[in-house]
Amino acid sequence: MTEAAVLNEHQEGPGRSDGTVYDLGYTPHDGPRLGRPAAIKAIVVDGMRRALGLRRKPRAKVLSFALIGMAIIPAAFVVALTFLVEGFSLDGDGPFATPATYFDTIGTLSLLFIALVTPTLIIPDRENGVLSIYASRPVRAADYLLARSGALLLLGSLYILIPQAILYIGLSALNVDGFLSGLWKNGAEIPAIVGTTLAYVVGYGAPAFLVSLFVKRVAIASGVFVVFVFMTGALSDAIPRSSDLLVYKVLAPFAVWWNPPSVRNWLFGEDDLTPLVRAGLPDWWGLVAILAITAVTGFLALRRYRKEF
Repeated sequence: MTEAAVLNEHQEGPGRSDGTVYDLGYTPHDGPRLGRPAAIKAIVVDGMRRALGLRRKPRAKVLSFALIGMAIIPAAFVVALTFLVEGFSLDGDGPFATPATYFDTIGTLSLLFIALVTPTLIIPDRENGVLSIYASRPVRAADYLLARSGALLLLGSLYILIPQAILYIGLSALNVDGFLSGLWKNGAEIPAIVGTTLAYVVGYGAPAFLVSLFVKRVAIASGVFVVFVFMTGALSDAIPRSSDLLVYKVLAPFAVWWNPPSVRNWLFGEDDLTPLVRAGLPDWWGLVAILAITAVTGFLALRRYRKEF
């Protein structure tokens, strides 16, 4: 049904114009109302586009795609170098990198990628007043935070898993017993790869989210987060190579840099000497520390954003 808008023009003095009716041709929405699930999905997709700089100026894409290239190119190089050395006679892991050791490379790059992406996901909405628009839709504060966290989780996971997939498929293709046999043998490490990936994304993403809650500029938030992680990682220098003192047991989980590698060591059975091990704690305590930081971040984020919606 067509609605009309009435414009009254008022003039000072004894004369006053009559109201004029303009037919704007407005009709209410008569399509499907998709509700909250569709709104949450739209926020996830919007977040991924914004983080990657899609539909924006070229300079907005430079850093994100440069970091993506830095993650993929070494994996492809490892496969090519393995082929030159081993040919199609590879038996077991390659001589240059394994899924476990490649996390040393991709883990550091994922830290920088998350430092770039996370503030971009949430700070502009808050500072530009966009949250009021979301609040006018059937979206709650928890829905918004879940959607933005989902975008971060998807982007971060793909950032790590794509290079790992290149290694997995490439090294399997070089297996001496054939491609399918290589897929089967190397497939035993897939659960550890996925679990470690989640540890890196959540382990670095939660502190980055926490910093972004209280900083008003994207670039500053990225810098503060990176400095924070490196400073907490430096706590490991204060921990002796072996100690059962309580103070070191308390400090070790706050070395945020080392929590994801500790989970990696636990899942892959590696024996690297992390701050947790040096403080007399098992590597799976890295998972405990990650979950604790994530819980605190979720509580503070929900508490703050409930005021905005």
